[in-house]
Amino acid sequence: MKSFKELVEDDISQTFLDIEAFAEEHEIGEQTVRCVLDKVLTQGDSDKSHIGVFVNQLTIYVEADRIEAPVEGEVLYVDGSAHLVRSVSLEGGMLVIVAEANSQ
Repeated sequence: MKSFKELVEDDISQTFLDIEAFAEEHEIGEQTVRCVLDKVLTQGDSDKSHIGVFVNQLTIYVEADRIEAPVEGEVLYVDGSAHLVRSVSLEGGMLVIVAEANSQ
């Protein structure tokens, strides 16, 4: 019988990062990888002094061994668009990268 960790690893590749289920191929840095992108667009400044400036927050879920983990503060290109890495964590075999880009 498989352990819980082995079952989670199977779910990552066979379900969560399955192209036909959730994942898509995206260019992260210089590599094309299967991953899941979660995008959120919010007003960038809560005091209204920068009306019209929005923050495009992007959370990237990718298998930990598919790309080199970026570091906080690094510029990471996602599908050719520059994003500033805000946080990086390893969660159950998945690399979770939160990055931001400003847009008007």
